[in-house]
Amino acid sequence: MDLEMSSKRRAKDEQSSESPSLMTELPKDVIVEIIARVPRSHYPTLSFVSKHLGSLVVSPDIDARRSLLGLTEHCLYVILHSDKTSDCRLYTLCRKANGNNSLVLIPSLPVMPRVGSFVAVGSRVYVFGEIDGALRVVDCKTHRVQPLSSIPVPMTHTIANIIDGRIYVIGCYKKRKLVVVFNTETQTWEKPVMIKVDIELGDAWRGCVVMDDKLYARDSVYEPKRTRC
Repeated sequence: MDLEMSSKRRAKDEQSSESPSLMTELPKDVIVEIIARVPRSHYPTLSFVSKHLGSLVVSPDIDARRSLLGLTEHCLYVILHSDKTSDCRLYTLCRKANGNNSLVLIPSLPVMPRVGSFVAVGSRVYVFGEIDGALRVVDCKTHRVQPLSSIPVPMTHTIANIIDGRIYVIGCYKKRKLVVVFNTETQTWEKPVMIKVDIELGDAWRGCVVMDDKLYARDSVYEPKRTRC
């Protein structure tokens, strides 16, 4: 009896281990066609099936095909702070056909920094932690975290936003304002630039918006093309 159960279990395990290969044996264009029609909310699960599917999920081919099919989606991500655990976790809005939408915790992602800046670029969210100095990239297609190269100069009271593929991080360094730029195309940091105008930076100085290629903060405006504040 034990031998029979063991044989059945082994056969089941072999069958389950071979199942993903049936998908990967299909031509790439066929797999892309299938995945493009799958709701994006299922992509994180698909990425765990196999490395091959994981690479396809994040490939630009999927986005291009979804765009042609008119299946592009806008996903909402929210960071919520828990009074019980004092942790900040990332949630996503789960849309339902009956209209009963809800925020769902993303368990595969680590605790987010309580103080820092977050910049959305395509399907990625760049996280610039201020207290722990942690820099990371959240891949919203797979709900996985990728490391980011260290910032050239440690800063506090930072704000960040993107203009023309470059993330401008403005903060305080030795009581002066400094801006560092991260190129999202080359994934490299550019040379830091010291801003001439001194402005007192406090805890209330948070967040910025981009209009007409300018970064508008609470008490200043930064124009990258003129490199001044």
